[in-house]
Amino acid sequence: MAYTAWASATSYAVGAIVRASTVQDFGLVFKCTTAGTSGATQPAWPTLIDGTVVDGGVTWTAISAVYEDLSVLAPNAIIELFQLHLDSTLHGSSTIYYFHNGVNAAVTGNITWNGQAYVRLPIEATGFDYSSTGTLPRPSLTVSNIGSSITALLLQVNMITADNDLGGAKVVRIRTLKKYLDGEAGADPHAKFPDEIWYVDRKANENRAAVEFELASKFDLAGVMLPRRQIIANVCQWAYRGGECGYNGTDYYDINDNKVASSASDVCGKRLSSCNVRFTPFTLAGTVTNGSTSMTIESYFNFNVGQPVSGLGIPSATTISAIVDATTLTLSQAATMTTLSTKTGTVSTSDATVVVSNNTGISVGQAVTGTYIPASTTVTGIASTTVTLSNRPHSIARAGTYVPTTEEYFYGDESSGYGSRTILTGQQINIDTTGLSAGMIVFGSNGIDTTIASVGSGVIYLNGYGDLYFDQVGVQLYFLPASPSSATYTFASNAKYTFRTPDTALPFGSYPGAGLS
Repeated sequence: MAYTAWASATSYAVGAIVRASTVQDFGLVFKCTTAGTSGATQPAWPTLIDGTVVDGGVTWTAISAVYEDLSVLAPNAIIELFQLHLDSTLHGSSTIYYFHNGVNAAVTGNITWNGQAYVRLPIEATGFDYSSTGTLPRPSLTVSNIGSSITALLLQVNMITADNDLGGAKVVRIRTLKKYLDGEAGADPHAKFPDEIWYVDRKANENRAAVEFELASKFDLAGVMLPRRQIIANVCQWAYRGGECGYNGTDYYDINDNKVASSASDVCGKRLSSCNVRFTPFTLAGTVTNGSTSMTIESYFNFNVGQPVSGLGIPSATTISAIVDATTLTLSQAATMTTLSTKTGTVSTSDATVVVSNNTGISVGQAVTGTYIPASTTVTGIASTTVTLSNRPHSIARAGTYVPTTEEYFYGDESSGYGSRTILTGQQINIDTTGLSAGMIVFGSNGIDTTIASVGSGVIYLNGYGDLYFDQVGVQLYFLPASPSSATYTFASNAKYTFRTPDTALPFGSYPGAGLS
């Protein structure tokens, strides 16, 4: 029978059968064994018969796509199709040849399946049966060589790899029923047996009439050993900074694992210690909330459940218990502080403090931002809802100069002569008055901590200061409204959290036991 594709948010009854939305190579469809409504996205379908998957409120069980057709008294004719995939490295081409043996259900021409034409070609394919003796089958594929077309193909690939004779080429055997071929009333490329994948192991015979190839499974190729590459104790065989190694950091080390300044001196020692200095531990910026097990982190590809985590507000022996998405982790223990929180508060006009609604999640050392808060301000103390800051809040910062005057005075007696001295008037300061007004708080160098009495043209007059004798003319002043408004303040820890890759998921090479113990 032809099967309908799975659909999201759809009610399915027990016994309903669907197929995956794309053609699969394992020849399975999926039967509803628990009724319900499907989820929003297609599930990861099982690849073995009787495998199950939960999809929203539905449970699906994998069954053969052709089980119903084969159980009838007179099943439809079985069609056998072949694909021959060349390997560009071995054969100089990645061409795929499509053919069938020409005697499928009395079909005398080409066959079209899933939009692909399969050329009729005299073929004898035998030996695909599996036995219970523990040995894998080694099928034989004999192909007509009339016109020497196969010989010509062999000569072509042997020019790339001497005496290759198509060795290593992949052969895909596809079996379906005639009624599911393109053009038939019930055409369905999903209804088929599981695909069989074989590889040409050797050319067994070649003559003017036919060429015979012996096929083998990937686990049974002559001269191929498992594991495929030799494992040498404590020596990594991966290409440094290659796809398997995966290291692309900007920290550089020499062959003895000493840190160096440039990539030109960056050489991997191919030892476990070489991986350790490059991969573990690694640190990333993140945030946690007091009492919560959720952590927001920079996106990173190498997280694993079970990785130990340490850092600000993280209890000892904490690990990753779940990976929610690329930037959200669930921890095995709740955090003991909050690395990012916002509070409503009002800054003080007399000192470096801010009174907030509550101090939950605030810690000494956190960075503080918000209205009136200078850059690079941090928390230096906490007393109930009063938070002491490293910098005194202000809204304007400007440099100015005292207004100088001169005064004559005697030195010695009257007959000795006159002199003069400069008086720096602390009450008057030349300054840019933009945004300044009477009543504003003003504080700064030379101990000034008062209010603005009045504002003139390019000058301000301070309350409570008279003529002073200073050696320093310049002054740095800070201004704040007399009644600062309530505002929102953010307390954030510049937290770097350390993740150490556990031995069960080491991100490095082919050491005996690495990643296995």
